[in-house]
Amino acid sequence: MAPETLGRVVGCLLAGAVGDALGAPVEFRSIDEIRQRCGPAGVTTMLPPGHFTDDTQMTLFTAEALIRAGMELEATGSCNPVHLLHRSYLRWLLTQGHEVGALWPDGDPQAATGGGLISEALLHRVEAPGMTCLSALRSGVAGTMSEPINDSKGCGGVMRAAPAGLLVPGAELGAAPAEAYHLGCEVGAVTHGHPFGFHPAGLLAALVHLIAAGASPIEAYGEVRTLAPADLHEITDAAVELGAAGPPSPEAIERELGGGWVGEEALAIALACSVAAPDMSTGLLASVNHSGDTDSTGSICGNLLGAHLGAEAIDREWVAGLDGAVLVRAVGMDVAQWVIERPPADVPDERFERLFRLYGA
Repeated sequence: MAPETLGRVVGCLLAGAVGDALGAPVEFRSIDEIRQRCGPAGVTTMLPPGHFTDDTQMTLFTAEALIRAGMELEATGSCNPVHLLHRSYLRWLLTQGHEVGALWPDGDPQAATGGGLISEALLHRVEAPGMTCLSALRSGVAGTMSEPINDSKGCGGVMRAAPAGLLVPGAELGAAPAEAYHLGCEVGAVTHGHPFGFHPAGLLAALVHLIAAGASPIEAYGEVRTLAPADLHEITDAAVELGAAGPPSPEAIERELGGGWVGEEALAIALACSVAAPDMSTGLLASVNHSGDTDSTGSICGNLLGAHLGAEAIDREWVAGLDGAVLVRAVGMDVAQWVIERPPADVPDERFERLFRLYGA
């Protein structure tokens, strides 16, 4: 594999998981409460038990679905990402203790337990999953942009969308930002029907698509900004301006961008903390030290900075303290192998035997 691309792809997922786990213990707390618990600087290290949340769980299931979409495209010449995303999210629903049964779209609910990530015990932890995701999936219907499932703009759509920037079926990394944007919107719309529930997911995917290919965060934003609707620009432009001199203070984040509970705010906070961050740690810490949805903003910021700076830029002690780092890195390596060495459909290649066995169900 190309070393730089490998590091960026793995870094996108691994730094996202690290940011998620950094922010999880202080989610729902005000910055004053965070400082009281952690000291004047707030969160500065990975707090035990180092668990990532549903943000990373669903991100990994997104990656699973989109690897399968790429395989389906190579094998048949077409694929249906929404169908595969919905199936993978139902598999995640199963890990959270909910029955799938008649919800399974292919009529064979036993298939939900076959292959892929479903056997990973770490992904069966119940880490405060979002109610919108749970209720949307329990409906048995996959929402789309044209047929929204609800009117939610919670951040549960954008928090899981980074793999859509890495795994655009049939496209090389960095060559198809518009397609990445559309795919990211499809990722979000499965469960979140408000335009601000899925357009931030599209924008994150387009940003990751270009950043992982070598663009800086500010360069990527300038290129993909116009893919988003004009009413989303107000907060994302404000975020880029706020973060232009480096990650902003917790007070400035809350005053200018909100708490991150909804899609546009979560993406904006992650942008502000990553667009001019001098290093990975500074950006990630800014993204989890504020009054709001700290695990989601940390996760999204990690996706952006990991794609930009690579896995080697992540604090090694944070990775060591992340319960599940081996699994996240392994999925990142699988994504990277597919992105960098995508096989032609008509040439069997033993290098991909394990990938097809794991994700080809």
